Amino acid sequence: MTAVLYAVPGSHPCAAVEKALQLKGIAYRRVELIPIAHRLPTRLRFGVGSVPALTLEDGTRVSGSRTILRALEERVPQPALLPADKEARALVERAEEWGDQVLQPLVRRVVWAALRRAPGAIESFAAQTKLPLPPPLARAGRPVVARMAQRLVGASDATVRADLISLPGHLDRIDRWIADGTLGGVSANVADLQIGSSLRLLATVRDLGPLLDARSAGALARRWFPVFAGEVPAGTLPRAWVASAEERQLRQ
Repeated sequence: MTAVLYAVPGSHPCAAVEKALQLKGIAYRRVELIPIAHRLPTRLRFGVGSVPALTLEDGTRVSGSRTILRALEERVPQPALLPADKEARALVERAEEWGDQVLQPLVRRVVWAALRRAPGAIESFAAQTKLPLPPPLARAGRPVVARMAQRLVGASDATVRADLISLPGHLDRIDRWIADGTLGGVSANVADLQIGSSLRLLATVRDLGPLLDARSAGALARRWFPVFAGEVPAGTLPRAWVASAEERQLRQ
């Protein structure tokens, strides 16, 4: 079985799908798309303006990380990414849904807010890729891409500051899931991939490293995603924003 994965550099849901392909031993080819500009080709090919998107060997086209993971699970059952036990599966799927609906957009907003302040860091996320764009043009376009992305994902200053204040509570939830075995088992499940990829992307923002490194959640992310391209230098996010998150974490 072979597949074609359409992705953009630094995308956490794309990383989740790529890890699933690797775990299941599925041969695949990754097609790199230009951030923001990717919305047109994916809409034309898949009917949606987002990634990840996947074309399977039989021509089936699927998009969205959760939908893709189910398609892979159906076609290549082992190693399983969902528990066989119904109750355990329900818990994992609930955590996966939360990771998709709550954590994933929060991380996207925080990262693009940081890249808006340090657009030069965008290059680090694409360092190991071959984007169909001349390097000088890519460099000139980074500030524009960062501004457009920040607006598209709703990463206003007020929203991102609120996201950071709420982050310790979200990390508490993840740590509880690890403690009760919903996450962090012997083998990866769909929630590990969904949540772990988001946390690993968040860890590329160096201002937030201490918040994650002290947590089981941070270890989970590095376990399943030991390598993740990209780095936003420390000092990029306003210190008051980071301090609010750190203070909240100390109180919890």
